[in-house]
Amino acid sequence: MPVIHTPGADPSEHLDADLQSGAYAIGMAVAARLRELAPSLRPASSDGGEPTFVLEALDLDPADPADALTLIACLGAHDAYAAARGRAGAVSPGALALARVLVWATRAEMLGTRPDVRWVGPPARMPGALEGQVITATVVLADGDTRARASAAMVVTRG
Repeated sequence: MPVIHTPGADPSEHLDADLQSGAYAIGMAVAARLRELAPSLRPASSDGGEPTFVLEALDLDPADPADALTLIACLGAHDAYAAARGRAGAVSPGALALARVLVWATRAEMLGTRPDVRWVGPPARMPGALEGQVITATVVLADGDTRARASAAMVVTRG
């Protein structure tokens, strides 16, 4: 897996097997949406391989802690997206940031508060005339001294 959850613990370590399966299913649904949004993949390293990154931050504003279920869903969506693009093991900070807001929306819907997603994408491309609450995700990945950052925004109204 190219993106590694820190501090080195497997996010599923203490999660019930049924919850792991549910998180994986959420990730696969989100991966389908990522294919529509088509965020870029980072270039392969000079030797043609895929670099290994450590996940330093996967933050959401307003604050919503990234629990094990969220991490499994986001990483699963990211990995499935990279594989669908023909580069299994590739890294896309943008896909991971988009996965974070999309997983948030999916979980909110599952809990009974279905948000009406008006727009989702990079914050710099957000249309100015949209009404609703803005949810943003920020991702920081590290490969040694190299940092890769990406953000995603989602405009929602409560359905």
